[in-house]
Amino acid sequence: MPAPNRFPLRRPVVPPRLRMPLGIAALAQAGYLLWWAAFYPGLFSYDSFTYSYEVTTGHWIADHSIAYDGALWLSLVGTGDYAALTLAQTVAMAAVIGYLAAGLRKLGVRTRWIAGSVLLTVALPSTGAFVVYAWKDVPFAIGTVLAFAAVLHLVADTLRQPRRHGGSGGGAGTRSWPLLGLGLLVVCLARNNGFLEVVLIGLALLAALPRMWKRTTVVVLAPVLCFFALSDGLYPALGVTKPLNNAAYSFLYGDIAYAYSRHPGTFTAADTALMAEVAPLKHWSATGADCYLIDPVVRGSFDLPLAVRLNSRLTGLFGEVTARTPLDVAQATLCRSHAAWSVTSGADPVGVAGTTVDKGLIGFVATHPEITGNRYYPEMSIRPLLRALHGPANAWAEGLRRSGLVWLVWGGALWAYLTYAAVLALFARRRPGGRRREVLALAAVTLGSQLNVIAATPSPLYRYLAAPTLIGVLALPLLSARLPRPEPIPVPEQGQEPGQRESSVLTDEVKLDSPA
Repeated sequence: MPAPNRFPLRRPVVPPRLRMPLGIAALAQAGYLLWWAAFYPGLFSYDSFTYSYEVTTGHWIADHSIAYDGALWLSLVGTGDYAALTLAQTVAMAAVIGYLAAGLRKLGVRTRWIAGSVLLTVALPSTGAFVVYAWKDVPFAIGTVLAFAAVLHLVADTLRQPRRHGGSGGGAGTRSWPLLGLGLLVVCLARNNGFLEVVLIGLALLAALPRMWKRTTVVVLAPVLCFFALSDGLYPALGVTKPLNNAAYSFLYGDIAYAYSRHPGTFTAADTALMAEVAPLKHWSATGADCYLIDPVVRGSFDLPLAVRLNSRLTGLFGEVTARTPLDVAQATLCRSHAAWSVTSGADPVGVAGTTVDKGLIGFVATHPEITGNRYYPEMSIRPLLRALHGPANAWAEGLRRSGLVWLVWGGALWAYLTYAAVLALFARRRPGGRRREVLALAAVTLGSQLNVIAATPSPLYRYLAAPTLIGVLALPLLSARLPRPEPIPVPEQGQEPGQRESSVLTDEVKLDSPA
């Protein structure tokens, strides 16, 4: 009888399968920490001040994400600063990137290519500095990237499964479904129109994974129902005020204004009389001429409270305008969503707040001078932890904004098209058993995000395309992916029941490991 082993092998602290993803996450975290230290406690936009004003003065309004407002409030009240919130964003993004890297590895992508795409992600200000903004669009992008990473794992696991009777691996990727649902939930909670993106992603997934329709339906409907339960139930019960104007109606007013600026002769006397009740006709014509922006239409001399009361009539007018001049409405929609489909810069080349913030110039103080007396006002500025980093980081970010590479660095539509190209190249590769439609699911998240911006965006701003840009950079290694071969279906030997051979082999292995 052999002597027992007194010095058994210790299990490694980090399992081998987790070493690469954790290493990639650490690499991403290191890059984001440099941006965070350079722009501590974070970067700001006009919206950042709006959140701060609302949550610190008790004016909780559902015009932005209440979930993100709550996170910002916790950071301010709990720590007195924004740093905890922006740091948490970098940790979450790095963790998602590590999870995405594990999915790429399942498809046979080499670590060197994954690490290269991560280095590019953290180096570009559009995908690196963006993560340290105190902005609801950051968790919105993180949730979208998490959904893409979950789909990546799901597709890889499905391709590994053997096809039984024409099946497509409906039980694959069991652990990926909860993370897909979590990513879609974050998308819903981070922006009020996030539910539309989730629905569009769900439709794309159903087209690519029809045999998984039950699970897809659950992970799509659950976040959407949760969003409406919170926005229509819990938030009002907690005293959150609904915005005066539903943002969706602003799009209708903008389309009316654009059509009136182009073809005023198509409007009847009754139409112009209704419009004149809300704002002077010169206001409609002047603001409508700039099809890139909706906000000017509902500001200035526009009587928003009256428009809310007359909304049913204005909605009817929009229907008539659409029937009379449908091309005007289509042009207005495509103009506002220019950044979502065009690879050129358009009228607004970047549409994202810069890395140098002047609270006076950003415009919020002019409309809310009382914020200067807010206890957190001194924290609403950049105070670099490492001043040696601030200068080069700011010069890098601002230099690219003034360069001719804006179309590339902040080109959300371009990176979306690159993602589609990588997915189609992967789909076109020959493999045993023929092409698998499941590969097309890798484009579902980007497609849903892109279509959402085309359908409903107030202006062609980069922040709405931050998620497709992040996915596009991180998905570049798919060009070198090797689709996994499906595992063979075990064939029982003659005279054995299915599964009997596997059991006997397992028994033999146990016998070999047990003492005599």
